[in-house]
Amino acid sequence: MAEPKCAGKREPREETDAREECRREMSSIQRALQRALQEVVDHQQIGPEGLRATQPQLIIELGRIQRVGEQIDEAFAGQVFLPNQGPTSPANRRRFNTFVGFHKKRLGLLEDAMELWAFSCGMKMDDDWVPIVIVYMDHEAAKARANANRSAAKG
Repeated sequence: MAEPKCAGKREPREETDAREECRREMSSIQRALQRALQEVVDHQQIGPEGLRATQPQLIIELGRIQRVGEQIDEAFAGQVFLPNQGPTSPANRRRFNTFVGFHKKRLGLLEDAMELWAFSCGMKMDDDWVPIVIVYMDHEAAKARANANRSAAKG
């Protein structure tokens, strides 16, 4: 007797479990990236030294993001489309949208992590790419000038 085929209304249990695992892993990565930055703030590590303190955690998170991509591919058995159905069938459309959606979220996490990495290396990735060390030095010089002006006004 042939095994009953999924009519496209439900996904096999294993695939659903693997997808849920990918969702949990992506949420976990986001929380870890936020924790890494929060630790810097909590320890009042200011300036370039504080940014460098996040690098070991970011390396771990970059690896996790890579593994999530592998898990997504495993969850779909390396196939974006079901082989026994046409590419425009409702089941394959849902499968494709889910697959691309997971990878889009993963790439968003990767983009965030890469931006944090560049930031931890001293680059501000806004529109001007000014090295943070220069911005930090300008900020410190402005504070020193303000303190000197206050001291001169008092004395």
